[in-house]
Amino acid sequence: MNVVRDVLDQPVVDRNGRAMGRVDGIVIEPRDGRPPRLAGILIGPAALGHRLHPGIGRFVSALEARLGVSAGRPVLVDFEAVDAVDSKVKLRLTIGDTAVDAVERWLRAWVIKLPGGR
Repeated sequence: MNVVRDVLDQPVVDRNGRAMGRVDGIVIEPRDGRPPRLAGILIGPAALGHRLHPGIGRFVSALEARLGVSAGRPVLVDFEAVDAVDSKVKLRLTIGDTAVDAVERWLRAWVIKLPGGR
């Protein structure tokens, strides 16, 4: 498997087919005397920001912290939870098992507080 071509930037879906974003980063585990192991994938704008430039990653992380949605983000999914990799990365998890939708939940709570938001 070519990890960069086959996994990085691919759409991620949970076991119910719900979109969870894209693979924004890859975690590689070095091993003595053996090839490195793909340990996990990262999902979230902070991981993508760090990939683009460390300053962008720090900014996005700070913004998520300011909004109160930084807990568990970026989301690290152990590669053991990956069910299949084809045109999408399919997980054995549901979106509720992760903090992927933290921003969506925050926005939903904020919009409900607006006049006419209900």
